Amino acid sequence: MTTHMTQHYQSLQRMYLSAPINQLYLPEIVITEGEARIGIELREDFHHAAGAVHGSVYFKMLDDAAYFAVSSLEPEFFMLTASFTTYLIRPVSS
Repeated sequence: MTTHMTQHYQSLQRMYLSAPINQLYLPEIVITEGEARIGIELREDFHHAAGAVHGSVYFKMLDDAAYFAVSSLEPEFFMLTASFTTYLIRPVSS
């Protein structure tokens, strides 16, 4: 991996972590070539009334990971999500 790309990945990581919304989730992120791994510690306030994690948490993490994985490969242009479909098979409760 070139120094230029390492700096690109680090810049993306800093950008992600500096987003005001992430003060709510307190995520961790690791970006490499074509890959972004995001983790958060689940808290009770991320759950809906039925006791499972709210779908907005799933979607945010999946959308963020997809965006930063693509952005790791494209250093010049800003990407946007045009369409995103998720299929939830079973809920996460812990």
